[in-house]
Amino acid sequence: MESGFKQSEPSLEAELVVRREKEPRSLNGSGLSWLLIVLVLVLLVFAVSIFRRPTIPGTSGNIGTSVEPTPETRQPRVYTVSYRNGVFSPTNLRIHAGDTVRFKNEGIFAIRIIGDDLVGFDSIGDVPQGSFFAFTFAAKGIFSYHNEKSVDEIGTIMVR
Repeated sequence: MESGFKQSEPSLEAELVVRREKEPRSLNGSGLSWLLIVLVLVLLVFAVSIFRRPTIPGTSGNIGTSVEPTPETRQPRVYTVSYRNGVFSPTNLRIHAGDTVRFKNEGIFAIRIIGDDLVGFDSIGDVPQGSFFAFTFAAKGIFSYHNEKSVDEIGTIMVR
């Protein structure tokens, strides 16, 4: 049965759809240079506005900012160096100028303490068992000492 009209067949033609994505613009050499110059100038203006010194009217802008040094308020301290069995303990002691060191003899025999390089650092006689010799260090430096009765028994006071 053929009738007078034709049924339309579905079209099977392929349609090609091309979708183009927008490519990001890249800065060329001169555009990037100008951007960097503007950025540096903005940062420079910002830094100047933050770090500028305020000026007082009627002055040239120079304000004296000297600070008088304050005297050190540290109180002098007393340290103890013990001597026992041929050893000064502590062997090395760090102190400040004006501090006093007590050398206590906890050994059996008497000792005599003599400074190697500081005039006046001398017990001027024996320090018997249970006694002590005290010396105040006024000068800064490194001062070695020893037991006169046995020169191998040594110690050091570092004064800052």
